[in-house]
Amino acid sequence: MHELSIAQDLLARVEESVDSPQARVLRVTVEIGSAAGIVAQSLRFAFEVIARGTRAEGAELRIVALPARSRCLGCGILFEFDGLIGKCPACGRLGGDLVSGNEMILRSIEVADV
Repeated sequence: MHELSIAQDLLARVEESVDSPQARVLRVTVEIGSAAGIVAQSLRFAFEVIARGTRAEGAELRIVALPARSRCLGCGILFEFDGLIGKCPACGRLGGDLVSGNEMILRSIEVADV
């Protein structure tokens, strides 16, 4: 389950980004490409478990799914898809040159001062 190590890295970035020791993290928003191979529910569960005892305990992990984009190696068109591998809508070829969709971006951290 690589989502556990991803959640650990994410929590480390959150902790580094929150300056005030009194601040409590309410929500963390990430964008994840559909070709990244990350299972959203597993990432949420792992984040919840490792956040216990930290400023992020109880924080909502909001995940925004991003479609992947590939350039077809057969006909050259750029197309979007969900999942790990896309199929060109023009010629039907599988795969292609992945342009985007394997990323995970920490978009925002919402905190409350206590």
